[in-house]
Amino acid sequence: MIYKKCSRCQLNYVTADRELCDICLREMRGEKDDFVDSLCDICPFCEKYPLVDGEEMCRHCRKKRLKAHSCDN
Repeated sequence: MIYKKCSRCQLNYVTADRELCDICLREMRGEKDDFVDSLCDICPFCEKYPLVDGEEMCRHCRKKRLKAHSCDN
């Protein structure tokens, strides 16, 4: 099977009989990408744990930060 890069994004590979990757096809149809939305809910500090109810950082990072600040005093 022969692969080539998507003619639109030049990032993803598609089979030779296709012009666009699945991601570009969804974008062109105006469909929402669930993966991109899920990235918005990840802690910006550790980029590992999810955020809950609009928090700015996850509970793990908050605990680490509180522990670090309590040792300074």
